Amino acid sequence: MAFTWYLKSFGSDPNSPASYSSVGSTPPSCPGTTKICAIFADDNGLGDPIIDSNLQSQMTTALNTSADQPRVLLRSTN
Repeated sequence: MAFTWYLKSFGSDPNSPASYSSVGSTPPSCPGTTKICAIFADDNGLGDPIIDSNLQSQMTTALNTSADQPRVLLRSTN
């Protein structure tokens, strides 16, 4: 398994691994600060991200502070 960036589909549940598509090792462009855009996660072997407790905590912090975190990027649109 390897860490990669996953881009969230517009309008999807940020807590669901099925809401994300792998985009590789380069962080995607995510302008803004209000919605989850992308996460940096380990692959579960089936192409979906593993949303562990550390990543979940960073997602919550990012949304509460309107600031990107090491494994979470935000954008302005849903």
